[in-house]
Amino acid sequence: MEKLLPFGCVRVENGFLHRAALLNGQLCMELEIHADGSVHATVHEEDGKNIRHAAPATEDRLRTRTLRREYEEELWHVAECCFEPDFFKAAPARSLIAHIRKAYGEELEFLWRKFSGNAIVRRNDTEKWYAAFLAVPRLKLGGGSRERVEVLNLRVCPGEPDVLVDNRSRFPAYHMNKKNWVSFCLDGTVPFEELAARLETSRRLAGK
Repeated sequence: MEKLLPFGCVRVENGFLHRAALLNGQLCMELEIHADGSVHATVHEEDGKNIRHAAPATEDRLRTRTLRREYEEELWHVAECCFEPDFFKAAPARSLIAHIRKAYGEELEFLWRKFSGNAIVRRNDTEKWYAAFLAVPRLKLGGGSRERVEVLNLRVCPGEPDVLVDNRSRFPAYHMNKKNWVSFCLDGTVPFEELAARLETSRRLAGK
């Protein structure tokens, strides 16, 4: 909630209100953000009435597509600036995220809207990634289940993947260079102490 007022929201009876102009000011978008995090959005004409459904005319279809794009962009803008993502539910992931914040003062970055449940962490000084939190089906890791599992990709020293990977809790890096990264399963099979130590090593390697 401390992000809403600096962003430009105003307090209202049920929470906060954010207004944005769409279609070069022809329309007004209003977002009511409630204390429980829920959001209600409406779009108004200049006269204050809710917008009508677009007619089949070509000009109206183009206007509707442009409106939808601006509407979605504004929702993403508010989400990225005012909300804390809460994708990672497993206790190991939450513990490691808290450890990163406390030990290094660095935050998760959600870089891909299409894969909004994936996040990276980079060093503040070199801006190099040293960790990636992902939620992927076990099948993608070489398992036999479609169950989604949270994993942590970390940098490792040269030659370490050959020793570390067991295809049970430690896998060839998902979507990363498999010579320099390893995916660690965050289901409790890898001790927190090991993950924290490897996180420190990964961060050190990203400092070079």
